Amino acid sequence: MKNVISKTKYVLMALIMVVSFSCSPEDGADGAQGPAGQDGTNGQDGEDGNANVQTFIFDISGVSGSSYTQSIPELTQDVIDNDVILGYVNRGAFQYPLPAIKVQGIYDIRTLYRVGNYLMNFDLSSNGNNHNISAGDLEELKIIIIESSNTTAGRSTSTSKKQNVFNELKAAGVDVNNYNEVMDYYGLDY
Repeated sequence: MKNVISKTKYVLMALIMVVSFSCSPEDGADGAQGPAGQDGTNGQDGEDGNANVQTFIFDISGVSGSSYTQSIPELTQDVIDNDVILGYVNRGAFQYPLPAIKVQGIYDIRTLYRVGNYLMNFDLSSNGNNHNISAGDLEELKIIIIESSNTTAGRSTSTSKKQNVFNELKAAGVDVNNYNEVMDYYGLDY
């Protein structure tokens, strides 16, 4: 019996060696090339976007009184500290950059923003006293938030980052007081 087990071991080991040597790590020859697939039709490219620019338009035609606060949750502390915030109001064909001086030749609009809110105070141009506007005096409030990048070497303060945006717009010939020019520069609808 001992002799049978010993012979079985040798046969099994010989069989394992034959199998292992018969499997070669070399690949066989590549097969013939298959037929080419059909080329699909190309889709139309979309318009380039501006992920770094947000625009908001609010109907303020019903606003009256000497001040108005618009809730804008996107005005975070980070945005206030680091990004450029441009505001405009319009009445008819006229767009006034904010803060605005001599709207309709009568009053000024002073602005202030804080986390979550954009505030406007209406003051008489002649003496700075409060001025009450009537519903319909203004039509829309337009806010543009332009993200300031931190890509310019050696410039890390928020003032410098904001100034970089203004410098870029100025170098491109864009008047930041002109809503349409800013929107055109960034390729945005207005």
